[in-house]
Parts: sequence; C-alpha cells; structure tokens
Amino acid sequence: MKVKICGITRPEDAQRAAALGADFLGFIFVKESPRYRDAEHFANIARSLGANRPKLVGVFRDEDVETIRAIAARVPLDFVQLHGAESNDDIRGIGLPSFKALQVGDALPDTTAHPDAEWLLFDSFSGGSGKRFDWSLLNLYSRAKPFLLAGGITPDNVAAAISLVRPDAIDLASGVESEPGIKDHTKLERLFERIKR
Repeated sequence: MKVKICGITRPEDAQRAAALGADFLGFIFVKESPRYRDAEHFANIARSLGANRPKLVGVFRDEDVETIRAIAARVPLDFVQLHGAESNDDIRGIGLPSFKALQVGDALPDTTAHPDAEWLLFDSFSGGSGKRFDWSLLNLYSRAKPFLLAGGITPDNVAAAISLVRPDAIDLASGVESEPGIKDHTKLERLFERIKR
C-alpha cells in the first residue's frame, strides 16, 4: 500500500513522513489553500530530504502549463497532481507523470477523459477538508489505472478504507494534522503502524 502525505509545509514533517515510509509527499501550489507555499520554500524542503527521498508531488488547480513546468523544474517535482478542469492535452503538455484528481459526489465521475494521466485520484468535493465520500461508489471503477483514495482518511479509519476500497495508494492531509499544514507526528506514526498491521 503506497502512502501519500499531502499538504507538507515544514521540513521536519517531510523528514518524519519520509522516515516512516511515505512514498509520496505533496506540496500545494494552489494559492487559496492554507497549505500553499511558494516554489522556493518547497525547493528548500526537497533539499532537506537528501537523495533517498519519497517522490515529490506538486498539487495544482487550473494553473497554466508553462507555470507548472517551471515550478516542476525548480522544486524538483516527480509528479504533478491536477485538481481543476485540466484536459488530457494539458497533461500531455506538462510532460510529467500526473495524478488527475476526480471529485466524487453522488456518482462516480467519468474515469476515461484523461488517458495520459498515470494515476487517478478520487477525492470528495472539498479536498483537504477531511470530508469523505461514499467509498462504495468505487466498486464501479474498472481499475484501468492505479488510483489514490483521498478525502477523510485518518489513522482510525485507514484499515477500513484499505479493506473496503483496495486502492493502490492512500492520500492524507488533514487526517494527520494538528492544524492545516502542520503534521502531527503522533498521528503520522499511528497511521503507518495501522497500515503495516
């Protein structure tokens, strides 16, 4: 089970998540988010992690392709995660492996519109809020691509999320925080302990 810890804003949180076994760390480049920081800030965190670091994921929403490419080169990002109305042409233009986020309401959204995305990410309509959607809707997904499950996952429900949904990865932000952007190391430790168990 791969694990993405998203909304990282501090080097000590990135280092702790990496030490515990996180596969991906998410940096938020959406200015409206309380977890937003600029490229220089995240480049410094990336440098603090050394060579054997998790994959770095830049989270964007409706950002132009050239800006994404410039930030990706500077940080340096391994993946981009796209949370807006980005098209498959945008994904091709960015030229980096991508997670395309799909918001799940009362029904499963179209999972075929972004063939060049490497992964899909299923989230609630209020990403980063800790709210979950009806996970049983993912029984309808063909699993044509690997996918991340996000939205309302915590150390307390992660075992249920994994056994019910069987995602390829889980994605947490608020579920392991004491406040937006500040990771709670005790919650992180409990998360990884539950996943291993």
